[in-house]
Amino acid sequence: MIRKTIFQCPNCSKALSQGQKQYFCPNGHSFDIARQGYVNLLLPGHTGAGDPGDSKEMITSRREFLDKGYYEGFSDKINDIAADALATGSKQGGISIFDAGCGEGYYICRLKKELAEHGRLKDTDIYGIDVSKPAVQYASGRDRDIRFAVASNYHVPILSGSVDCILCIFAPRDEQEFRRILKQSGILLVAAPGPKHLYSLRKLLYEDPEFIGLKGTVGEGFTLLGQYSVSYDIGLISSQDIINLFTMTPYIRHADTQAMDRLKSINEFTTEVDFFIRVYRKA
Repeated sequence: MIRKTIFQCPNCSKALSQGQKQYFCPNGHSFDIARQGYVNLLLPGHTGAGDPGDSKEMITSRREFLDKGYYEGFSDKINDIAADALATGSKQGGISIFDAGCGEGYYICRLKKELAEHGRLKDTDIYGIDVSKPAVQYASGRDRDIRFAVASNYHVPILSGSVDCILCIFAPRDEQEFRRILKQSGILLVAAPGPKHLYSLRKLLYEDPEFIGLKGTVGEGFTLLGQYSVSYDIGLISSQDIINLFTMTPYIRHADTQAMDRLKSINEFTTEVDFFIRVYRKA
């Protein structure tokens, strides 16, 4: 059975159709579907040298940490905002949701479950991409009904004017690419760390950490519809949870041995989580 998709060929930008074992375009380009169900649409010229994106270690730690429910309140807020946006947005030709920088799939899979529980999945297609192959492998393992692909947010393999709602959660973004793929009046939801996010953790790692600056703002071509703050404390109840939190953040790339030793000596720890969520409409 051949199914139409909103994926576009990274070589020629034509629409990709999905077969049993491959995605293919009218110009004869084809891309194998991996055993886990995802497709690799990342061309060599789309990244720099080395393995792009988060490492398998970071992805594994993030999956284990998120599955403990520490960010569930934040995820629930994203679900509420996205559901409200979809209820008022464009619905021509069905609804398409796109997670740009989906990681291991935690947030988009929880959104899909929320929509399903309220009977809102009919005529809804969900897509997700990440530049990290290990991340997409994990995401596909969570839900094979979501179309996941290895791809870059700076070369989005999605047809122009085909998406109702984009989620961009802690991911780098090309705003013009997002504007290109959104339907007229489509919605962009951007989530970024707030000023006090993980401040107590950063105090353990750095002598005098600064508050995080303003993030998540979007420039020309979008109209701000609303902004929300989600802040609460989380109590980590095991040394493994503490290490997982640290390992899944960019701080692991800069921490020294002494900082690691301090973290490994702690069995319980409380820190702040602080997020900004901004919702934009394509202007």
